[in-house]
This record gives sequence, structure tokens and C-alpha cells, in this order.
Amino acid sequence: MVQHTTVERRGAPVPPSAADSARVPGADAPRRANGTAAVLFEHVVKRFGKEEVLHGLSFRVPWGEILGVIGPSGSGKTTTIRMMLGMYKPSEGTVRLFGRDPWKLRRSDRERIGYMPQEFVLYPALTTEENLRFAASLYGVPWWETRRRISQLLQFVDLADARKRRAEDLSGGMRRRLSLAATLMHDPDFLVLDEPTAGIDPILRTSIWEGFRAAREEGKTMVITTQYVTEAEYCDQVLLIHEGAIIAAGTPSELRRAATGGDMLDITFDRPRPDIERRLQSLPYVHDVEPLDNPNAVRVIVNDIGTDLSELTAFCEREEGGCLSIEPHVPTFDDVFVRLVSQAGDTQQGSEDGNTNRPAPPPVAA
Repeated sequence: MVQHTTVERRGAPVPPSAADSARVPGADAPRRANGTAAVLFEHVVKRFGKEEVLHGLSFRVPWGEILGVIGPSGSGKTTTIRMMLGMYKPSEGTVRLFGRDPWKLRRSDRERIGYMPQEFVLYPALTTEENLRFAASLYGVPWWETRRRISQLLQFVDLADARKRRAEDLSGGMRRRLSLAATLMHDPDFLVLDEPTAGIDPILRTSIWEGFRAAREEGKTMVITTQYVTEAEYCDQVLLIHEGAIIAAGTPSELRRAATGGDMLDITFDRPRPDIERRLQSLPYVHDVEPLDNPNAVRVIVNDIGTDLSELTAFCEREEGGCLSIEPHVPTFDDVFVRLVSQAGDTQQGSEDGNTNRPAPPPVAA
């Protein structure tokens, strides 16, 4: 289990421009709860009957940040956020939302929350616009504000041309976008979005994430689950969840370093170099050497690219007569996730075998 610790970030929210359709509408500053983090989990275990589905989760979500909860289907993401919102109580451990037990929130607290579940929960027989008006009425949004927000939100989720279409006639991806617009209708300052971009095309997905980041700059706080591992890049902090446990936590750059053990460099020579992997591996600043499909190239993992690149270049000049190129390699988050899952599996197997020499990815402090 990896415990995730962060420090709150504060800053005055910037009111959005009504003409800026790429931004999530909303201008109210978040109301901090006595200086506490928005969310706190401490050693949380959840069981359904005899089955334990969450194993000792510990993390906190500071105000004004995006936390990405990333993992495959069935990993425990939805259970985690339902506990966060008070739909489930923990079997063990502590959960706090706005500094309180989430199942004991006051009405004024709940009005601050925007929750988008995976399931479509709006009315199929109502049009897109009627569903948004209904969502506005639930929270008492004034009629003059409702008109402005509907127009702005429909533009944000690219449904302006579908405002008169009934929800039952929309595609699955369009329903997801309508659900997102309804979630934002009352301008919540704390958003919990369960796979909001599922089934949405990559171009619009990028635009929506731009809107999320703009809302973050206005001071909003978001917890977003996703199966798209590449979306980790858009988050301030990331939890990687696998089989009900946090296998890694930190910023995107910290997770890359946790996965690889350092920085990656691709070295290309003019011809295959026998024994080059062993000789590179013997260097004190080289963490690992990996072969590539190109027989003339290898991938080297160094402790720190800023300090080790010059040493590596000098080695190639001295020992190999130079090389054609040394280029940084940034692993995709798909690769990062696979590496971290493999490390977690190796750690678990080592514990079962009585071999604990290889540690799990360390907790990351921001």
C-alpha cells in the first residue's frame, strides 16, 4: 500500500469569460472547510460480505487541484468515490469530506458537490435542454442564470446542435456529455466525475480536459476517475489503483520516475556494439540498460539526466569513439502503468516468498 501525501495549494480564483467556451462555467470561489483538505482517506478498507474490495487506501485531495484516479475496470475506482461521497461507509479506517463524515454532510455542503456517475441517470424522454433545466431546478438556479449556463454548457460539451433532441435519441458518447453538463449546472466547487470522457472522441476529450484545467485555475477541486491511463498527464496528482490497492501515487513526473527508477536516454551508434549493455551497466550513474528493436541502439536509465548526460556522452566518446545521437525518452503512461503494476506484483510475490528486498514504489510528497 502506498500512502499519498500532498500540501494544499491556494490561490484566488479567476472569474471566467462568458465567451470562453473551452472553460467550465463558474466563478464562485470555493468555500474552504476550516483549512482542511477537501478529501481525506486514512487506511480505508471496504468489504462487501467477506470480500475485501479496497485494501488500506490512504490519500488526501487538496483544494484547487485535480486528482486523477486511474486504473482498469474493476480496480475499485467507483467504490472509492462512492465512499468519498458517503454512499458507502468504510469497513475500517477514516473518510472525511470537507472535514466531516461524508454521510453526515449538511445540505449546504451537498450543494457544493457535483457528481457524475457512470450510469446515465437523466430522463430519456426529455430533450437535452429540458434535462439541463431540470438539473438547474433541483438546485434552485435562477431562470435568468439558467438560460446563460445552458447556452455556455452546451457549447462546452459540443451539444448546442442537439439541444432539442430527446436524450433517448442521443448516442452513448453524447449522453456522457449531457451528464457532464448537468453535473456542472449548479456551479459546484467540488466535482467528482466517474469516467467523464468514456466513449468520447479524442479531440473532444482533449477539449474537455482543457476545460477541467481552466476550472482548476478558477479554484475548483476535482476527483476524476478514468480508464484512459494517458489522461494522467492532465492531472496535478494521480492515484494508480490496481485490484483495490494504491500501487503508486504522485505527480505525473514522479510516477514516471517511480516506474523507471530514473530518467531514460536512447543511445544510437553507427553499428551494433558487442557487450555495450554490460559496459554501460557498469557505470555508477546508470540504473538499467534495455535493448531496443534497433540493433544499433540501447535505452539507458540514469539517475538524473541533468547531471548524468555529460558523463554518458564522455563515456561514449572515450570508449566507443562517439555515437550518432543521445536522445531523452519520455515513456507513455500506458508504459508507466504496466511497469508499476509489474513492480507491485513482484513486491507481492516477494513478500509471499519471504523475499522483501525489492520495495514497493515509495510514497510521494508534493
